[in-house]
Amino acid sequence: MTSFRFAVKRLFVTPWFALFWILILLVPVMAQRAAAEVAVPAPGYAVEGQADEDAARMAAYLEEAGFVRYGSQEDLRQAVDEGKADAGVVIPGNISSIVQKGAIESCLILIKSPNSFLPDLWQEHASAALFGVYSPYVMADALDGSGLSEEEIFAAFYERFDAGKLFSFEIGSAKGHVEPLTERQDRFFLGALSLLLFAAAFYAAAEPLTDETRALAARSGKKAAFSHFFLPGAAVRYLLLWLAGAGAALLCGRPGMVPALALFVLLLAVFGLVLKSIPGKAWQGMLCLFILLLSLALCPIYSDLSLVFPAVAVIRRFLPPYWLWMMA
Repeated sequence: MTSFRFAVKRLFVTPWFALFWILILLVPVMAQRAAAEVAVPAPGYAVEGQADEDAARMAAYLEEAGFVRYGSQEDLRQAVDEGKADAGVVIPGNISSIVQKGAIESCLILIKSPNSFLPDLWQEHASAALFGVYSPYVMADALDGSGLSEEEIFAAFYERFDAGKLFSFEIGSAKGHVEPLTERQDRFFLGALSLLLFAAAFYAAAEPLTDETRALAARSGKKAAFSHFFLPGAAVRYLLLWLAGAGAALLCGRPGMVPALALFVLLLAVFGLVLKSIPGKAWQGMLCLFILLLSLALCPIYSDLSLVFPAVAVIRRFLPPYWLWMMA
């Protein structure tokens, strides 16, 4: 116990560790909350009245495209006015009777504000959703007199449409225009936590611990320094790093990340201590700084270079900060 108490006391004379511990506990939480501010708000939709079969199909299409459902047109208008929704689409609940008559002009309402980021894209999605339910009526009209009933035509159309064997209404950029807020929050949280834990594991744990162990070994011997200082010091430092990361995960509502963080901190400890066992201090610090800077470019937070250069997706697997992304 004396060795562990000494290891804890040593932490108070290394302010870097205390600073990193506080940053690990708080910054990922702040990053997750900041994601809501920098993300483009998701679009919304509302169904006016009781939804019929075609209204339900349109709603399903819009939800798959990233639209969020609101209970009423008033709620949707308020969300757009307050900037909580980038734009909104109002679907009549009796859309089947409308498209059956062919009166599709202005049957949908697009709600947008001067601050909307992508109103044209949301309008295209709404048009595609409407065309998707209108097409079988056009087909039934064209096949009038063929002996096929409207029910048979509709069944054949939707069977093929749902199986992806007909034309698709999905716009090519639909997957990338905006991501759900939870995904953006996860990216910000993982990005901040992985980089901070890596920096702390090397600069505030592995580097000072190995340097102090070598200094003590010159006075008390390698065996005593290793057993009475290095092992307790490593256990205390990396355990505290895991606790800080676990605390951040719990504050962010990610309790499932706690076991993965334990493995991640263990891998970082092995990486840092093995690196410090190789002679040469200057190049080690530069290498870790380079890894941090490269991870900023390769970790998918703001921009992911692997989308432009697919080869970097292989490179980042060898970067310690990215290991947490793979485990998450």
